[in-house]
Amino acid sequence: MSEKKKNKHPVETVDINVLEADVAFFDARVSLAAKQQDTVYQKAQKRTYEMLGEVMSSDLEKLRKKSKG
Repeated sequence: MSEKKKNKHPVETVDINVLEADVAFFDARVSLAAKQQDTVYQKAQKRTYEMLGEVMSSDLEKLRKKSKG
């Protein structure tokens, strides 16, 4: 078996703590972007971080419910 196949992890093994850290990172990036100059690039960057944070927060909530049940 190839080395790649041995190291694959199913999606279910996502660590909740790692996802929480990622959400916190994106929240921090949004806060930093809000303090910077309002260029087109900054607006796009802020919106991207907001969207990623929302998606990850949603995934985190699902994982928390799944782990309780």
